[in-house]
Amino acid sequence: MKITIIADYREKISGIPDMLTANKVHVVWEQLNAGDYLIDNAIVIERKTSSDFVQSVINGRLFNQCAGLRKSGAIPLIIIEGNPFKTQHAISAEAIKGALLSVSLSWQIPIIRSSGKADTAQFMVMASKKLVNPPVFIRRKGVKPRKIQRQQHYLIQGLPGIGPALAYRLLVNFKTIEQIVLADVKSLANVEGIGKDKATAIYDFFRFTDGPG
Repeated sequence: MKITIIADYREKISGIPDMLTANKVHVVWEQLNAGDYLIDNAIVIERKTSSDFVQSVINGRLFNQCAGLRKSGAIPLIIIEGNPFKTQHAISAEAIKGALLSVSLSWQIPIIRSSGKADTAQFMVMASKKLVNPPVFIRRKGVKPRKIQRQQHYLIQGLPGIGPALAYRLLVNFKTIEQIVLADVKSLANVEGIGKDKATAIYDFFRFTDGPG
């Protein structure tokens, strides 16, 4: 199954998009409002070198970026390349620890440390594959999302054979739940990952009656 990742134009010089392409990822260039990469409209990633992370703590940019990631409506993730405790910036280890804890606990954004650009690219490829085949335990668990977009995504996951990744694809293709309900089997089957059997099950789900006629 083809993996598509949207990359912000500013990431061209990093070389990571070329690494993604070498891993058979379809890279699309856009100007993102938040983050550096967007995977399947589901995961938004902010990539930082260790030095950039510390600099963003010093100038306060980090928490503005966290707010942007949260407002994006996608699952946020920050990847730090290298060790933020070993940079040339004059900042205490306590301040860095405080920033890491604030991002993880207050903003509830996971932070992953990678060893370098190649490792970062590999993390993104793995994240894409997790979307295609998500673990059962993350499906429709926990409190219902507050935002309309997340509520729609949560609702679509209740359809037969539909997990998080396919729910996003359905909403991206049809835009609204109403259009999904009205769609015929052929249109549903054209969505990547759905196929004829799932399309038929979804179509029948919305037209099932338990009474005469």
